[in-house]
Amino acid sequence: MTWARRMKIAAATLVAVSGTAHAESNVQFSGLAVQSGPEGKTREAQVYVGDNQVRLEHNRNGQPMVEIYDMKHQRMLLLVPQQKVYMQRDLAPGMAGNPIKPPEDSNPCASLPDARCKKIGSDTLYGRSVSQWEMSVERDGETLNSLHWMDDQRHMSLRDVWPDGSTTESVLQGKETLHGRPTERWEQTTTQADGKKHTTKQWYDPELQIAIREEMPGGFFREIRDIRVGPQPAELFSIPAGYQRVESDKQAVPPGMPHNGR
Repeated sequence: MTWARRMKIAAATLVAVSGTAHAESNVQFSGLAVQSGPEGKTREAQVYVGDNQVRLEHNRNGQPMVEIYDMKHQRMLLLVPQQKVYMQRDLAPGMAGNPIKPPEDSNPCASLPDARCKKIGSDTLYGRSVSQWEMSVERDGETLNSLHWMDDQRHMSLRDVWPDGSTTESVLQGKETLHGRPTERWEQTTTQADGKKHTTKQWYDPELQIAIREEMPGGFFREIRDIRVGPQPAELFSIPAGYQRVESDKQAVPPGMPHNGR
């Protein structure tokens, strides 16, 4: 598996579990990130969330690997403990902000630098106070407009009307305890222009201000278990002494492990 492909998968996992954001700080904690598909194959990673820094520890073909997303220093690190080597890359566009803390306001353009947003009103939706926004994005010389009803308390969208005519709605279903933590259970339903629907469930943790579990159509799910709130040691997010920097996957991958997804 290439370095670029690995970054995309890890980034997608982080965002899916945590939500996207640009805030300057977050609640620090550690936990076990788990994801599984309909075939029953489960992948796990130990996760440490510091101050604008995230560390993922997992095994690939039985070999320990460490990925560090360091928003403070605008970098991503891949550590290979067996080889005592590391790779370093700049943060990908869209990941320069903190991916584990929700926005501090309801502007849906907060984490989308190429989009333009205009607040067009205030309303109540599903019994919650919302702000209505119009978003414009340029794509291939065309202006695409969408509408978004943003929850004034949670700063997440409760309703979206997309340029292709599809809609997305998020509704609070109630409060539940998950892995010993109080959460809010939300259901997000997307209705395509042809009328087809699919629903995703999320369990939002008010203390961490992120979703700690997500269930998607087709039997896919992601969640964070064994959560322990508290400051994380700074050394978790730094390059260990004695590690040598390398520039390619071939140099970083231990002998006998496949490259480029083979």
